Amino acid sequence: MAFSSPDSSTSDDPADGEALQQAVLKNLWIPTMNWSELAEDGARIFTEGQGTKIKDADGVWRYDASAGLMLVNVGHGRQEIVDAIADQLSRLHYVNTFQYSTPNVIRFAEKLAALTPGDLNRVQFLSGGSEAVETALKIAYQYHVNRGEPGRTKFIARQDSYHGVSRGALSVGSAGVLARERFEPVLPDNVRFAPQPLLYHDDASTTQEENDVRCAKAIEAIILAEGPETFAGVIGEPVSFSAGVAVPGDHYWPMVREICDKYGLLLIADEVITGFGRTGKWFAMEHWGVTPDLMTCAKGITSGYWPTGACIATDRVFAEFQGGPETTFPHGFTYGAHPAGGAAGLANVAIMEREDLPGNSARMGAYMLDRLNGLRSHPIVGDVRGIGLMCVVELVKDKRTKEPFTAFSGAGKMLKDHLAEGGMLTRAGGNFVFLAPPLTVTKQEVDEMVDMVDASIGYVESRLGF
Repeated sequence: MAFSSPDSSTSDDPADGEALQQAVLKNLWIPTMNWSELAEDGARIFTEGQGTKIKDADGVWRYDASAGLMLVNVGHGRQEIVDAIADQLSRLHYVNTFQYSTPNVIRFAEKLAALTPGDLNRVQFLSGGSEAVETALKIAYQYHVNRGEPGRTKFIARQDSYHGVSRGALSVGSAGVLARERFEPVLPDNVRFAPQPLLYHDDASTTQEENDVRCAKAIEAIILAEGPETFAGVIGEPVSFSAGVAVPGDHYWPMVREICDKYGLLLIADEVITGFGRTGKWFAMEHWGVTPDLMTCAKGITSGYWPTGACIATDRVFAEFQGGPETTFPHGFTYGAHPAGGAAGLANVAIMEREDLPGNSARMGAYMLDRLNGLRSHPIVGDVRGIGLMCVVELVKDKRTKEPFTAFSGAGKMLKDHLAEGGMLTRAGGNFVFLAPPLTVTKQEVDEMVDMVDASIGYVESRLGF
């Protein structure tokens, strides 16, 4: 379906679009894109956004069903945030953030301390998610050094997780996610991988509780096999988006928290995607009543209106960095704690509170999951999972064997293209169709998105001969 503009029916100049296409091929390096495919199909260029939709250079509006990169939580076109940024930049656009601070940054740190669970009260601001993860890993290293345990240098991560593309963050991501194997060795011999708590792919468990216990005990087994005195921490997304929205049951995270406490490891929760209302609560760890030692945030922290990330530490962790120069944390990024980021974050959170967007995420997410469950009758739909506005349809070649959908060569691109032609942009094309729209989404918009997914899956099935 084609959408008209939410505000007007005017289109951009086609000549401008053609000139931009030529400039893309000549000058721009778009990350992760296959250049040959880009040269053949052309780049998708977007010029405007409003609410849950974005407009391309040809004047066509489509649903942004993955909220950019799972971050446009308050929706597109929020002038309130733009005005807050402009006001800050007009007064003071930068100060040495390694030594000084600004009022909006301080107020935003205070606000985050009030929103985050437990005693996560010490905020270090960065420019994005990868930087936040790098910061958390380095804090964990130095935490143990400051405590007189410099041998604690290893981390436990989970299979099929994603934590960023910088070298350290890539090391705790599982092989195959954004091609980690191309850059190995990353942090050689310093990372071990435990199973992801995902019941659908666990042949050894029959219930979610069994899956929780098995995956948590696998972490403990790694610790005991190599010695607790060698491990700095455990890092994991509360709900792993990259693993196909792997939602643990009631027991997994409380058990992991107990294991970390028992053996002296720090628990790092990567809430870069799940934070700021995405799962129906401000932070996903709240679903399990667990407070991590370190929490990484980005994406929804400003809804993408300014590049901002954060690493938030508990009072207990921060206490180990107080004292003289020998315990100070010598780390920072030039654009971390940028004044405009503080202004954007405060305005973003104010909108989320005023409109109860975490609550809307919970309500619309439950409705979306219920609608998506109706797609299970499709021959290529293996499973449907979700929490809040972070849902996925997992596609398979064979429901009985769970052989992945990618076994059909070219079918993923066919599905993604059909969705785009039908009026929706989202992460699709592999074994998953993700739905993670802005948290402002309405019931009618959810219905339209699910109907588009239903129609596109049916189209692909017909082309595959089902």
